[in-house]
Amino acid sequence: MQQEHTAGHHGDWLQFMILTTKLELPPLPADTMDRPRLSLQHEELFQSKVTLLTAPAGSGKSTLLGSWVRSAAIHAACVCLDDKDQDPLQFWLYIIHALDRLSKGLCGDVLPHFLQRYPVDPRSALILLLNRVAQTNQHALLILDDYHAVTQPEIHEQMQYFIENLPLSIHLVLSSRTYPPFMLEKMRLRGELKQYTLQELAFTPEEGIEFCQEIMHLDITGGDARGWVQQTEGWAAGLKLLALSHAWGGNASVSPMNSISSPLSREDYGTTGERTISDYLLEEVFQRQSPQMQQFLLRTAITRRMNSSLCQVLSNMQEAPQLLRQLEKEHLFLVPLDREAHWYRYHHLFYAFLKRELDRCGTEQVNELHGLAAVWYEKQGYTAEALDHYILGQHMQDAARLLEELFAHFIMGEWWTLRRYFDVVPLEIVKSRPKLYMSYLFLVAREMPYGQMVKQLDELEHVIRVHLQGQLEPEIIEYLLQVICVMRAYMAYLNRDLEGVAHYLVFYIDQGYPDDIAFQYMDYDRRESMRLRSFHGVNGYLRRGEACFGAITERWYAEHAYVTSYYGVGYGEILMEQDRIVEAISYADRALEVALQIKVAALLVPAYVLKARLELTMGRPEEGLKLLQQVSGLLSVKDMEYWQPVLEAHQHRILIEMSPVESSHTILTKPANEGDAAVEFSCDQIFRSMVRIRAMIILEQYDYAREELRRIRKLAEERDLLAEQVECALLESIMLQKQASTDAGVVALSRALVLGGPEGYIRSFVAEGEQMKRLLQDYLSLRRTKAIHDDGVKMAYVKQLLSAFARDKRLRGGLSSVGEAKLDTKEVGLSPMEQKIFGHIAEGMTSKQIAAEFGISPGTVNTHIRRVFAKLGASSRTHAVQIAEQRGLL
Repeated sequence: MQQEHTAGHHGDWLQFMILTTKLELPPLPADTMDRPRLSLQHEELFQSKVTLLTAPAGSGKSTLLGSWVRSAAIHAACVCLDDKDQDPLQFWLYIIHALDRLSKGLCGDVLPHFLQRYPVDPRSALILLLNRVAQTNQHALLILDDYHAVTQPEIHEQMQYFIENLPLSIHLVLSSRTYPPFMLEKMRLRGELKQYTLQELAFTPEEGIEFCQEIMHLDITGGDARGWVQQTEGWAAGLKLLALSHAWGGNASVSPMNSISSPLSREDYGTTGERTISDYLLEEVFQRQSPQMQQFLLRTAITRRMNSSLCQVLSNMQEAPQLLRQLEKEHLFLVPLDREAHWYRYHHLFYAFLKRELDRCGTEQVNELHGLAAVWYEKQGYTAEALDHYILGQHMQDAARLLEELFAHFIMGEWWTLRRYFDVVPLEIVKSRPKLYMSYLFLVAREMPYGQMVKQLDELEHVIRVHLQGQLEPEIIEYLLQVICVMRAYMAYLNRDLEGVAHYLVFYIDQGYPDDIAFQYMDYDRRESMRLRSFHGVNGYLRRGEACFGAITERWYAEHAYVTSYYGVGYGEILMEQDRIVEAISYADRALEVALQIKVAALLVPAYVLKARLELTMGRPEEGLKLLQQVSGLLSVKDMEYWQPVLEAHQHRILIEMSPVESSHTILTKPANEGDAAVEFSCDQIFRSMVRIRAMIILEQYDYAREELRRIRKLAEERDLLAEQVECALLESIMLQKQASTDAGVVALSRALVLGGPEGYIRSFVAEGEQMKRLLQDYLSLRRTKAIHDDGVKMAYVKQLLSAFARDKRLRGGLSSVGEAKLDTKEVGLSPMEQKIFGHIAEGMTSKQIAAEFGISPGTVNTHIRRVFAKLGASSRTHAVQIAEQRGLL
């Protein structure tokens, strides 16, 4: 794939993969003749939904498109396609970037979500794009030039859906040498389709006379020009070829045939051994050139775009810039690609002819030219184009070397291009470069069975340790072994083996971490703000997360590496949910410290989000908002395009606590994200929906809230997302309580307890405030009276949650966890034995049962109980338990 130099070697991967010259039609050539009967047709374009231009090469399709776009009344987005545009995602990314030129901000709004959804459900991604485009009121053309170059059925199928659902503001124009494989008959019957064929594009006799006499400045009679039009049947390229032949002294003969009945009837007319009339005319034009120009044309025909510097290298001629200008001046099928005339390409007809002529020179010379082009492109920073030429010229060692360097940039998004390259570079060459081979294994890891991948890694490690010793520098050997280790961790991650992840990441800490972006981010989803919810295999399960995050973080705590921040955030989230707030703050601070040093958005945002959530927990919501605003100022414009909706959702979550009604109105006034009615694919998207549900409940929009809760709960259950399931049950219980359906609310709460109890969820309950506390008290009361079944929920867990509410109240007052423990003992003054006996009272045990437990008499037990009643000011066992629950003593 070709890349634009402005992206640089270290640019954002989307910029790295988008060639901006493909987003503009080439400027109209100097020999363009205005044909009002066609150029004025733009006034009728928007009367139909789709316009097709289907005609052979050289018929003037691109010229007509250029004349339409040149009109001041037309707003157009263009994509010039070629035979490399076969990957469906790449195809749509070009369309999105083209439309962004019409509707600024479309990329920022759509791209992050499109990239998330497309690999899983392409149609959902297209719905997202169509909905966003529909918001644009400006009428515009979407032009896809040379659509015949696209051969992938998947793209055609998606384009069919796209066409059927085009918003009224967009008119699609398809230019192709062949009729596209769409079912458009219904559109034709409804008058929504307009088509131009060779018959409409062909020159009329009058236009032919004007072209020859006024544009080509030929001294011929009108009758001669009329005869040429008749010979070529008005085919623009054929007429131009005859004119050029005449201009250079030819006889304008089309022998051995005397007419052109079907110009370029075959797409690949060089493979059958037959020659069309265009071959004869092109050959005559070519033979009329000087030997120097012929050599220049042939040697520059191996590249799809060129400038004067590249032409000098390929032709080995210092006068290459002058020859380019001469070709442009003589209208010899040279097409400028930019308005500054820095880049050119040959017309498709002429390019194909020159390629066939060059092939006659032999493979060795062709490969040599590709090598020269590759070296030039690489030096200029056009590394992907250099890689293409290394491969085309069979310079596979250089291709492997460059592919190794480019891997990190491709893997950040353009994995389909990597697959194409690895398919053509021989595997034995890939294996001869251990780092490249590991890159290849990383690429195919999701497709290869776990056992097979482990075997490959074992063999590779054996080669490195045994056969490469002494052949490579020790630091290279060390690096390769580090990557082997992290690859094993990645395979464990893919197989949800969290113990394996922790084992391998801890194992190689003493070896040091490889400073290579390609392997730094392989083991997590960069596009999530909450690790506990999103990490593959954890999915909100605290015990799994603690076994993985805790082991890694405790070992890496003192290291300034990305894992300190990444896994530290996850561990901090677990500690916060377990209500171990002081410890959570410690890990959050450390993670944030490292994230600020590394300054990677995927680390900064989760670290700041965790800190903001902790500030809210501590009763300092204003500080939480400041933190979220602070991280926004640290992100690049590109990063903010993705993270803005996520950060805004976390801000709204805090604002709901500060001013519930006002904030809820603000949240619901803003429309939901495009496509939110479709399947959600990220935990952050679910979080945003949950914030909106909270606002609906506060504003008593219960029907909408109930519908959304049902949708989110179903998704969370399908994907086994525990935190989301717990939150859904909690919100449902609160909503039912607000509707005076306390019993139903308790049933919903019971579901939350069943889900959260085994994992030790605490903070999710406490964060819901006094309503949740009352629901828990109601649940406890109903359990004691046997009014509801236990469903496996332990009473001790419910009491632990109620105690957490009391700790939360003191926490917001600024007390530390150590201070809390001292205050409990000091305020009440229960002795150790009294505490133990009172614990059994809370469990419902009789005095006789307690006496048997401790080996004392029931009378002694009753004495201790009376002392407890006196210290608590209670009149009965039930009263004492209620007081203890309210004060957080259980």
